[in-house]
Amino acid sequence: MPGTENIQPRRQLLDVWRSAAEYTMRDRKWRWGGVRDPNSITDAEQLLCFLRPATSIGVLRVEVPDDTAEDVLQALRPFGDSVQIPRTLTIALEQYLEKYTGPDGSPLFGGGSYCVPLDAGEQLTEEQRDTHILISYATSTYLCLAALGFLDVYANAATTKGQWRNRVIDIRERTSTRLTAALVGMLRGFTINTLEPDSAEGRNLISHLNQEKLPARRIVEHFNDRMQTVRSRLSEARMGVARAEELDNPNLLFEVGWTWGIASDAPKITLDVPGTEIGVQPDGVALSAPYLYHTLVALDAIDQLVNERTRVLGLLNPQQERLANNLDTRRNLVQLYYSRLARFDPVGGGRWPVEDLPWITPDGVESDYFSLLICAVLIRDLRDRQGTEDTVRRIEPLLSELANRVRITRRHLRSDPAIAVHVPGLLNGLGGAELLGPPMALRITDFTPLLLKRSTELASLTGGAEVRDRMLRLSAEIWNHLTQRQISSPDARGMWDNATRLFSQLNDDQTRPSWNFTSGVVDALVTSADTLVRRQTRAPILSNTALAMVSEAEYLLNQQMMTTPSLNSGLQSSLMEIRDSLQRARELINNQPSTAIALCIAAVAQLDKNAMARRDVTGQGL
Repeated sequence: MPGTENIQPRRQLLDVWRSAAEYTMRDRKWRWGGVRDPNSITDAEQLLCFLRPATSIGVLRVEVPDDTAEDVLQALRPFGDSVQIPRTLTIALEQYLEKYTGPDGSPLFGGGSYCVPLDAGEQLTEEQRDTHILISYATSTYLCLAALGFLDVYANAATTKGQWRNRVIDIRERTSTRLTAALVGMLRGFTINTLEPDSAEGRNLISHLNQEKLPARRIVEHFNDRMQTVRSRLSEARMGVARAEELDNPNLLFEVGWTWGIASDAPKITLDVPGTEIGVQPDGVALSAPYLYHTLVALDAIDQLVNERTRVLGLLNPQQERLANNLDTRRNLVQLYYSRLARFDPVGGGRWPVEDLPWITPDGVESDYFSLLICAVLIRDLRDRQGTEDTVRRIEPLLSELANRVRITRRHLRSDPAIAVHVPGLLNGLGGAELLGPPMALRITDFTPLLLKRSTELASLTGGAEVRDRMLRLSAEIWNHLTQRQISSPDARGMWDNATRLFSQLNDDQTRPSWNFTSGVVDALVTSADTLVRRQTRAPILSNTALAMVSEAEYLLNQQMMTTPSLNSGLQSSLMEIRDSLQRARELINNQPSTAIALCIAAVAQLDKNAMARRDVTGQGL
């Protein structure tokens, strides 16, 4: 696409920081909220817009004042100087913890304004707004992990002294308490649901899996064969989940994942550790069946929980380690389940269900958003299990097609129904919430940031330069689309999401930021930064070329060294520099073959100049 700007994560993250900081600080006070009123989710997302990059990308760190980069100081100038920036973020975190902690000290995870009535004419009850939801657990997990790493360093900075240091340590303890409660909530949101093949849900699942129009019985048999590992290992996932007794029945289908809150049949969690307190565990009301969106949200949060940063920094206490291990078991099983579901192929060589857009859930709802969610889980599983290049090449066109279908890389039509995935977004009903009031739902609008994140993730998985380049080009086009949806009004300029700027059929100009959308963009940019600096799989042909060029250059160097008088100190010095350069090139053959080739080219060019000068003087070549 002509005019498309390449992704430059550092610069673009700093631009977002500059806009977000200017919006957030008003009269030296932190301003919460945006397009939604403040709640436990969007307030955490607002903090994550700053803490996620600062704790994930070394050059953007702010917790050690003396190490803060100059461009970071300029971007966060509304927060103050290098000493005031980490203090401002710490005080904002403290405000968040105070706001979302109950009188009894129990962390609160209610959805508040994040949830909406399914019928616009209804109003949610206070009990519904206070009901704990999984997105709040997951977002708090993200926030607490980022904050713990940040506070551990900041508490020991030279500028953190006396009573302020004690206050920082107290905030750290309260953050850890909230993390424990969030992990318990996610464990109790995991669910297993069995399906009768003849039920409406069973028929929908079989129909989407049956790409070759085989007898239904054969699909059930192949499902049992493909899911045997998942079925047998689900016995390991006992903590906080009611295991369906029918799961061992081979005549039944099943699904696993996370529901939108605490499952209605989820038992309380106890740890057999003396002196261990988990806190108040509310009863669950959420329908005990997996929701794709909430499943992916949980998987992303658990990935942060068990990644290398968390382990190396020692962010978890023993109690949290045990909870994390239980969540990791669920994560592995769920990724394996959906990976095998997406690539379900009973005949071999046929079309995968994920390639049949859009994805249809067992309850009969179909959406391109669900296809993207399935691709996202599949990409995560490929990353963790080191999938084949063939699988990567089959997912690549799906992401490109999804970008086309929702008018990211294709011109939208007048009154185009595809725009609905962006605005008003996917209305995700929350089964079970009607027990507390009118039917309740979530409005999901982050398709574009999610697609950007998964495109850059897939680029990091491929060993083929062509696939990587195509995915990075797609990412650049998605970014170009996102820049056209930034808010242009002075109060929130540079933030998201004002889709009216891009889609002419919309008429609701947004002037306040969506922290959910903006934090999704920030998360995608952090992923892009990791992809762009990650070493691509080595191409053997490049290393072989480098090896051959180094050998050729060393041959030419040896010839000149043999024919150059040792008294000619200037020329001998030049040859010594060339020798050192070629030694460096030989060391880089395997890890940086392109650099080795460049060094060889420069060395050979200099050797040729020496030979030409010698010929001019003596009338001879070498």
